[in-house]
This record gives sequence, C-alpha cells and structure tokens, in this order.
Amino acid sequence: MFRSICTYLLLIVCSSAFASPNHVYFLSEVTPPYYWYDNNGKPQGVNVDLANALKPLLPFSSSLAHMPWARAYHETLEKPNLVLLSLLKTPKRENQFEWLAEVNHVQAALIRLKRKDTTLINSLNDAKSFRVGSIRGYASALYLQQHGFKEKKNLALVTEPEQLWKLLYKERIDFALANFETGKYEISDAGFNPDDATSEYVIDALGADLFVATGLKTDKDKVKSLKNALSILKANGEYARILKKWGLEPIESAQ
Repeated sequence: MFRSICTYLLLIVCSSAFASPNHVYFLSEVTPPYYWYDNNGKPQGVNVDLANALKPLLPFSSSLAHMPWARAYHETLEKPNLVLLSLLKTPKRENQFEWLAEVNHVQAALIRLKRKDTTLINSLNDAKSFRVGSIRGYASALYLQQHGFKEKKNLALVTEPEQLWKLLYKERIDFALANFETGKYEISDAGFNPDDATSEYVIDALGADLFVATGLKTDKDKVKSLKNALSILKANGEYARILKKWGLEPIESAQ
C-alpha cells in the first residue's frame, strides 16, 4: 500500500516536472540492489546513491523518482529531461537513446546450493542431465530452450523470482539460471540465505552492459553535462564506491 501511494504521488510530481526546461528526473524501477524500499519505507540502492552523487555536479536541478518500468521506458523515449539510471544496451536500442555512461556488467550463471553435490559443469551441455530453472519470458529462458532444454524434462519455468528460488532451495531443481549479484537480494526477499548458494557456471552469451541513458529529445547541453558529471564520479572513485557498497563490481573491473 505504501509503495502504491508513493508511486501515485511521484507520477503526479513527475508529470508536472516534465514541463520544466531546467530540471532532470532520474527514473528507476523497483529492482534490488538498484532501487527498493527498506522496512521504514525509505528508498535505498545503487540508483538512489548515484542520483544523490550526481545532483551537486549538475548545472540544473535534478531528482529521483521510481516509476513502473514500461512507463519509464516509454516516457524517456518520448519526452526530454528524463534519465534511466539502469538500462540494458541492446542492438535494437542502440540508436534510440543517448548512452551516457556504463553502470556495470550483468552476467547470468547457473546457480546451485552449496550443500548439493553435482558433477562439475564445464559447459551448458553438461547441465542437460540436471533440472534447470528460469523465469518464463526472460532471455535466459529462451536461451535454454534454443539450446535443447525442454519443459517437463530438464527445464522448469516460473513467473516470479520468488518461485524460482523456492524451487532451488527446496531442491526441486538443481540449478537456477540468473544473475547472482541481483539474485542475492531476491533470495533474501524469498526468505532464504544467499550464502547457501553459489555460482557454478557463467554463460558468457547472456552477459550485457547496463547504462545510464536518456532519450534523444533531451537537450544536447544537458547530455553533455550529465556525461561530464558521470565522468567525474568515475574519476574520483565515488562511482566504484557506490557499486561496491551494494555488492556490484564497476564495469572496469568486470572487463
């Protein structure tokens, strides 16, 4: 209920701010560890810290709002002065956005319970003799299907992350295909201990870079100022400190 009220109020504020030519809104969906609410209803995460660090470095006012992903994406394409703080860069999106700075590299891996002994996995084919879980509709699920995994045989697809981790921790699947950095927060939210799981085999083909990005309608001077501010945070080490605080590796380290 609290989140719903906050979302409603933020959408009203955002709508009025869109008309302000000298204000930029940073937008984020609720996805730990990038943005979520703590037990006191206070927003936390990488995007909160990043927006706060950028604020004093910009020659215009700025603020952060949480917005449902589909709307945030659409609004940023259609209106100026909106900045997505974590957007996957894909070939389809290449020419639709101004890519301001790399945030970090996300990587999918086969994740298993530490207590569960398995044969060493050296390739995706090695995993076909086990049951692997993923989220229906995700690129990772499609990737598994394209590489010969079949439902009711060696593939279990669910609709929510919580369901995926329940399957793993109750040993109904042998591996979950997910990003372990963000998965740790999902595991905790599902009521399990992330220290009981480990990344077994990284699938390089599912790796992607997250960027700070804005739409093509944002003024070029603002784009330049945003890029400059992000460069300052990288140069002075603040950018790396923020990511490491939340258990993520800066993209320079990931490369």
